[in-house]
Amino acid sequence: MRIIFAFAALFGFVEAWACELTIPSRILVTTSSNGSWPFENKECTSQQFDTVHEVLRDQDGSIPLARLQAAIGHDIRLRSSESQIRIENIAYLIRKSFTDVGDAGMVIGNPFQGHLIGIPKDSEFVFHCHPCQFNGEEVMRLHVRSFQGGETDYSFQAKFSRYVHAYKTRRNLNAFTADLKPEMFERARVPAAALGQYLTDLSKLPFYKTNKTLRVGDVVRISDLVPQTLVKAGDRVELIFENSHVRVKSQALSRQNGGVGDSIEVWNQGNGKKYRGTIVDHNRVQVNL
Repeated sequence: MRIIFAFAALFGFVEAWACELTIPSRILVTTSSNGSWPFENKECTSQQFDTVHEVLRDQDGSIPLARLQAAIGHDIRLRSSESQIRIENIAYLIRKSFTDVGDAGMVIGNPFQGHLIGIPKDSEFVFHCHPCQFNGEEVMRLHVRSFQGGETDYSFQAKFSRYVHAYKTRRNLNAFTADLKPEMFERARVPAAALGQYLTDLSKLPFYKTNKTLRVGDVVRISDLVPQTLVKAGDRVELIFENSHVRVKSQALSRQNGGVGDSIEVWNQGNGKKYRGTIVDHNRVQVNL
């Protein structure tokens, strides 16, 4: 009976390691998995290839093989001639090679007819691109040179999307909420192409109110806010005359309602003159000389 149990345990152990994958000592991770494995493998499914690839995509630099094995689990066995695997993530390589990439998002279009490439252990990379604007599609070339001899060139399409910082809500905000504070929002990234559609500056937030209900996590659009009425017709306002050399304050009466940035007409009782100025704060109007 003991022999039968031992055989069953051994059989179960072999079954657990049925999938075996070989990893080179240095590997380039280029893009999403296509459900295949370019190196030696044994009895593995496309789903298992994808599992290993997803783990590799999150790595960069020298990684102990045992650590990779622990991250992948015991349904897949990794083999390599080295105990340390050097993983090169192509997105990280591009960012390290070109400072102008910044925080642009990046999509690599199926380069090199594969998703993993084994490269010589002693090789170095040189990137070239045209026109190197890192906004939209770029044609990029990767030159791999081995110190022991041998050079290889790869070319591929990379699509970049520039991002800018906007703001999203930390909590629900009801329609017509007027007491808006910076702590109600947190920074978020949006495509640069959307610049102008979203709130990117909190300095003038107290001058606005919501015109719709905003839920937690909503990225705030300019159209979600409307100016508060800072000046009403008949209100006494502080009138500021200003140019690059002088700044003079006076008093006047508003002849119109308006919010921040609105141009309204005011009347200076002291000299009987009318002026058109821009609302800059509560009951404060500026006239540029």
